Amino acid sequence: MGVTLTLKDTDLPTSPAFVEFLHADLTGGEFYAGSWHAQDEESLASNDGRFENLREKIAFVLGKPEGRQRVLQSYRYFKEMLTGRPDTLKSIQRYRFFFVIGIPRTVGTYMTKQLFRGAGMDYKRVQNALAHDGFPHLGTLAFQEQGGNIHTSGLLQMAEYLTMVDLYFTKYGRLAYNGGIVVPKKFTKGVYSFPLIHEVIGNNAEYIITLRHPLAMIQSVLDKSGGMPKGGTFVVRSAIERWALDDWMKWGVPEATVKKMSYLDVFLGYWKRYHYQIAMEAIPTMAWTHLLPYGGASMTGAVKKFYAGFGTSMEPESFKEAPKPDFGPQENQKGDAIVQQVAGFWKSLGLAFPLEGVLERN
Repeated sequence: MGVTLTLKDTDLPTSPAFVEFLHADLTGGEFYAGSWHAQDEESLASNDGRFENLREKIAFVLGKPEGRQRVLQSYRYFKEMLTGRPDTLKSIQRYRFFFVIGIPRTVGTYMTKQLFRGAGMDYKRVQNALAHDGFPHLGTLAFQEQGGNIHTSGLLQMAEYLTMVDLYFTKYGRLAYNGGIVVPKKFTKGVYSFPLIHEVIGNNAEYIITLRHPLAMIQSVLDKSGGMPKGGTFVVRSAIERWALDDWMKWGVPEATVKKMSYLDVFLGYWKRYHYQIAMEAIPTMAWTHLLPYGGASMTGAVKKFYAGFGTSMEPESFKEAPKPDFGPQENQKGDAIVQQVAGFWKSLGLAFPLEGVLERN
């Protein structure tokens, strides 16, 4: 018996960021970099008005043969991932991906920028969807209120991202390393669909895991989001706070309950589970994984090693090291205990967690 399944673009529409990227490429305009590279600025990013005139841009892209070709390429990649039968998808093996994976505010942006520099590219001109966290939006299976599910839409966005890589780095890629054109990407959400990434990319990727004490990470989020909320109770003001809330809700805790919890407890739980996830996905066991605890010497030292491998003599950009936060004796002890729990969990799986470096609490 033959069965035909039909999916229309109205069921799985093209992502706005992908349309924006293709429109900029076809018109020769500037790619929308936004402020992804300015994460040391303590303010929230704003995308107000970014996707205005989207319908006109879609019409323009689909009106050009090359635009239609790239949209079809993304859906072809999607189909091949959906069915587990890679064909044209194999063409991405000519790229060498550098995925910077870490919970937010662990200076993954700094490392991503330095990788672009080492590859001979101006990171301030790279579209944020191509370089940074928000895209593709990968996550565990969940139905969305407005229809669709995160898993399927994540597959399509992954296909769009790979199409963007193929187009952009074919034109602008400057460096070949270990058999492929270097493609940096800050990929916080990659931890939630790592089997997909590993299956699609194979061994043509290096994984840079950025690690930082949870209290230092929390202080950085607070600096970015407007300070400690009144009474120390958790609120959602930023994308990172939303991700922390989503983590607890996936853990089965109702949203209303999370919003009554202390700010520190919400983020300590998020930090712990994120690092459990890294271990459970066996990312540290990959042949090309690098564990980088926070700190100027650690980060710049790693960059210098990458640059030596790239064959460039340039120096890393300066690294701004944050002061150690002090939330008080009880809170400091609680944060250290969470780090110890994660280190113990990693050890139980035969993995080495850089405990001493993370306990520096900066």
